Amino acid sequence: MSSRPRFLGPGGRTGTFTVDADTTGTGRETWEPFIDTWNDRMGDLYPLPEFSPSTIDGFRGTMRSVTLQDTAVNELWGSSPVSTRAVGTHEHDEIRLYVGLRGAVALRDPHDHGGDAYVSAGTYFIHHVVAENHFHTTPEIGTRIFIFPGDALRSLVAGKPRAGQAVSPAAQILMAHTSMVQRTVSGLSPAGAHASRNALLELAKGLVLDHFDDREPAFTPALAQAAKDLADSRLTEADLSPAAIAAHLHVSLRTLQRAFASLDESFSAYIRRRRLEEAAVALTATGSPLSVSEAAARWHFTDSSHFIRAFKKQYRATPAQFARRPA
Repeated sequence: MSSRPRFLGPGGRTGTFTVDADTTGTGRETWEPFIDTWNDRMGDLYPLPEFSPSTIDGFRGTMRSVTLQDTAVNELWGSSPVSTRAVGTHEHDEIRLYVGLRGAVALRDPHDHGGDAYVSAGTYFIHHVVAENHFHTTPEIGTRIFIFPGDALRSLVAGKPRAGQAVSPAAQILMAHTSMVQRTVSGLSPAGAHASRNALLELAKGLVLDHFDDREPAFTPALAQAAKDLADSRLTEADLSPAAIAAHLHVSLRTLQRAFASLDESFSAYIRRRRLEEAAVALTATGSPLSVSEAAARWHFTDSSHFIRAFKKQYRATPAQFARRPA
């Protein structure tokens, strides 16, 4: 039996609500509680369109919304298509940013675009919404949809929608900040929620302008998280280094090092720890575990001796001893 999603966090419009087909069933059992909660919490500010019967009856996936006052971030992961049935006549004044994570979203003829807009994995589309438009998704879909108040970004976006790659430094900083907000929103104070909302808006402006202020202290945690995310995707690359990541994010090495200054470890230490963690998984894999020399080479330690010393320091066991531990 499905349960009504809880709205977590302080304040009437700050928090998160989620439904997940794995825990609440599929189809209507998942979809309708989410829509009910959305309408209760956000309907007056951001009314939803009417969705197709096939969307409602066949939905399989997870929908999560984070709200920060007048701003919302909605994340959808699904294995069934989503499409609108009717869009209504509500007048809007909002900015929507779509970021593709998997599959694609097709927006049918946005008023300011001149034809359909497609947002596939690794791309984004941001535009000014004055009237709801139809959309549909591929069966396998992952997307983040940001909703911002019109007056915050209208001057940058109205009449000139923007599309681009979500791998730009500004996009990666925005996505990293968003992930942190999703993790921490239920514990934010009203002041913290307001600061997080303002940071989202400023980073969205940075996305449009393809620039963010790396001297702004509010962005420091997002910069560190973006660096970690990049490093995690490149652990087996020989040229992975703090300098390389700083260059990719268009910041100085000193700026990146400052972002890690308040954390428990430096960025170099983070890279080393993550490489050792990945090596530990590979060394204990069933089937064809790596040898010590292969692990040292894959994660770019100077030689096997260096790898063994670093591994023992982190795990208090040599790689061979660690591999023999019972599961």
